[in-house]
Amino acid sequence: MTREETALLKREAVEALRDVRYYRTHELRVTTEEEARRFVDDVGFCFLFGEKGVEIPTLWAAVAGSRREKPGTNRDPDIGRVWQWKDTLPTKGEIYYGKLLRNKPTLVSLELLPVFYALSPNYGDPLDYLEDYEAGLLSVEAKNIYEALLSEGALATSRLRQVAGLSGGGRVARLFDRAITELQTQLRIAKVGISDANRWGYAYVYDLFWRQFPDVPEAARAISTDQAMHTLLLRYLHNVVIQSEAASRRLFRWDDWEWERLMERLTERGLLRRDRRLEGGRGVHLSLADDEALPG
Repeated sequence: MTREETALLKREAVEALRDVRYYRTHELRVTTEEEARRFVDDVGFCFLFGEKGVEIPTLWAAVAGSRREKPGTNRDPDIGRVWQWKDTLPTKGEIYYGKLLRNKPTLVSLELLPVFYALSPNYGDPLDYLEDYEAGLLSVEAKNIYEALLSEGALATSRLRQVAGLSGGGRVARLFDRAITELQTQLRIAKVGISDANRWGYAYVYDLFWRQFPDVPEAARAISTDQAMHTLLLRYLHNVVIQSEAASRRLFRWDDWEWERLMERLTERGLLRRDRRLEGGRGVHLSLADDEALPG
């Protein structure tokens, strides 16, 4: 049998491994808030629900304990638990929750939060946002929101709009939402609670990231960019078992030169296989070199 034939993996075999690593089984399914936190700690980072074209663990699948699709109603009891715990765990400071990877709701363990922060544009100084703003890397709306939180402390969304001068609907509402996403992906703000201070009785409360996680900036200083990318990619590949190189690059969105350097370093060290093939898949696939669950 040739090396190419050895590297071919059956899709259902891969999905069976993912069932275990994603907690998609009745035995592993998440049934309590504490188990939800342990799941996030185990996978390191995951999405809330699935996203088309992205292979990644989700809190939804772990709570459902199966591969079933997300139902179209919030009356489903599993959906209710997912919505509840994605609010309570960040409020307690036990995980990070915000739009991070691919601008999608992402849950991150406290263990890996400094690793993500090491790849952010922050230096840990409350005023370092000004450098990015002056360089044109931060929108004026994001700057205004950040400064509102800096001066006022944690604010519910409705009040935050007012203080930042972004009240109203239409284009202004879109600019506010875009700026909130911008600040989350840069790990400048964090969701810290839920408020009933609007007409729907439900609104996020935001604060500056370093206030919610004061120890993270210091921990991140000891992590180089190379180490951070190394850690996140290997944890991701452990979770998903195998993934196309193209899809992996789309998830993390690192610069081309950084990606190529990472690939070379991990393959030279014998940590990564870059020659895998998946049944029905296209292009080169990646996997951990020492994943004992895989053949070859």
